Amino acid sequence: MKTVYFFGDGKADGSASDKNILGGKGANLAEMTTLGIPVPPGFTISTDVCTYFMKNGEYPAELTNEVENNLGQIENIMGQTFGDTKNPLMVSVRSGARQSMPGMMETVLNIGLTTQTIPGLIRKSGDTRFVYDAYRRLISMYADVVMEKAFDLDPREGEGIHDKLETLLDNIKLEKQVKNDADLDAEDLKCLCDNYKKTIKAHLGKDFPDDPYTQLWGGVGAVFKSWNGKRATHYRNIENIPNKWGTAVNIQAMVFGN
Repeated sequence: MKTVYFFGDGKADGSASDKNILGGKGANLAEMTTLGIPVPPGFTISTDVCTYFMKNGEYPAELTNEVENNLGQIENIMGQTFGDTKNPLMVSVRSGARQSMPGMMETVLNIGLTTQTIPGLIRKSGDTRFVYDAYRRLISMYADVVMEKAFDLDPREGEGIHDKLETLLDNIKLEKQVKNDADLDAEDLKCLCDNYKKTIKAHLGKDFPDDPYTQLWGGVGAVFKSWNGKRATHYRNIENIPNKWGTAVNIQAMVFGN
């Protein structure tokens, strides 16, 4: 079973006709890459892996090597290295079913930001505030998607980790007497990241991971698990989408800004 399909640098393993195995997003990323559109490089883990995972509770044996090999191709194109302290690569992890299910499954951005890679990105970007804003977004998304929802934790309304972290954000804005997130400076955001991690440990009983590969595989697993999440299952029942299809996972180099 081929588990991973690469796209980047004008070449792709798949095409628009491969929606069944690449999902709609992965198939179209492959097609755009082949057409010469400047798509950031990445790879798609196939829907076959999702169905295997749902059936067996584990990944196919070959998946780890395939992911690492394809991650290496992204590194070569971008001139960056995942987890490197001087020139770190960050990636996004996104779902992609063969039929669009908007907002039903999960995404995690900025994977690869850790206490070891943050200084390198600060030196490279020259913008400390930008880096800590990206980091606090990663912490918030990861805690919500990977550490809570993927484990089927179902807190009472207002008691979920997302709500608790949003309260911390609101509180620091009140303390600094500002209205918008953009008005917080780098030191505010650095303090917020520290408080986020303390709250995650207290609320979920686990530390936010400071290892890029732990973050990556946590994101992959969370996307696969989100296929059977309550929102996604309810949506499929309404739209008559078969449960057996599964979702693909798209891992792509992060590009910051609009």
